Amino acid sequence: MSDSLREPWLRGVAFNPAGPSDVLIRLMDRAAGEVGPLMCEGRDLPGDVVEAALRHPDRKIRGALALNRYIGPARLAPLATDPSGIVRGWLAGGPRPRARRVRPLPEDILVTLLTARDAGDDGILTENEIIQELTFSRQIPLSFQRSMAGHEHPGLRVRATWEWQWLSPAQREALLDDPDPAVREAARENLGHRAPQRRPSRSLS
Repeated sequence: MSDSLREPWLRGVAFNPAGPSDVLIRLMDRAAGEVGPLMCEGRDLPGDVVEAALRHPDRKIRGALALNRYIGPARLAPLATDPSGIVRGWLAGGPRPRARRVRPLPEDILVTLLTARDAGDDGILTENEIIQELTFSRQIPLSFQRSMAGHEHPGLRVRATWEWQWLSPAQREALLDDPDPAVREAARENLGHRAPQRRPSRSLS
């Protein structure tokens, strides 16, 4: 087969809904060129092929999977702790092309990305840059944002203080009295900057 026909033929195999899993997994090899990443990003995949892509040594394969809009996001949870910050960033940025109605990420993925203490081994992105990708992706549902003030992870309670104006009075009080000193400090800072001062209790004497 000529080189000019090889890549179109491989793409046809990669996007054939009836393609067997072992063939699809072999198409992730570098010898197949860009067919593997295109396949991992651009179509639904059998479960065993997804698992192979999640464990693949080439971050281009894992990163392409992170951008896949056909695969349920819960199946992509291992990518939230991927060794590559680029892969984490692509997961945080959401599928391509971006749909008008964005599907939310599951809570476990959101917690992992928002509380990460590092950004992977490649050093290309920082934790904050990955969080920015996540914030602008619209993959954080409003229900999760509202629940952060009472989340068990103190890092998320700190983040909740950044939206001080949207918190209920009870949530604000709880954050000001939080058992974690970092949360209390963040709450006090945002109390002063974004809301009226906490009123002292009125004496009855």
